[in-house]
Amino acid sequence: MVDAVPVVGKSVSVAGGALSHGRFIYSWDFKGYDNTSMLTTTSSKFVGVVAIAYLVVFFALASGMVNAIIEGGSRRGAFILPSRAVQTFGETVVITLLLFIGMAGTFLLYESGRSLDPRAQKAMLISGFGAMGVALLIGFMLVSVKL
Repeated sequence: MVDAVPVVGKSVSVAGGALSHGRFIYSWDFKGYDNTSMLTTTSSKFVGVVAIAYLVVFFALASGMVNAIIEGGSRRGAFILPSRAVQTFGETVVITLLLFIGMAGTFLLYESGRSLDPRAQKAMLISGFGAMGVALLIGFMLVSVKL
């Protein structure tokens, strides 16, 4: 372990692998850090399920579920209606899935910035922009049918 680290011309003491500088504490001790055991406890699994359920409800509401319940429930047999005033349940499901694809692309872009491997960065950047592009393309195709 290092006893002192120069930070902007000053010497900051380090105790037990943690660097304290002002309000921030930086830790260099990564022993025992295991990223695979994050969702193994029952409470963290419950939190994960609640988070996913929250995202599903939020994306469904954002994609027009209320409009589909009010206006599109009486129109049976059509998957997409070429009208901006009416939305079916099928359209709501498609738009919700598009929002999840876009979120996955955004998450891949975020993870590409955190990756240390250049090949993994490149793969995640391409995959992230590809997923976001596919979501936008299908969304614009749906809008062009609706107009």
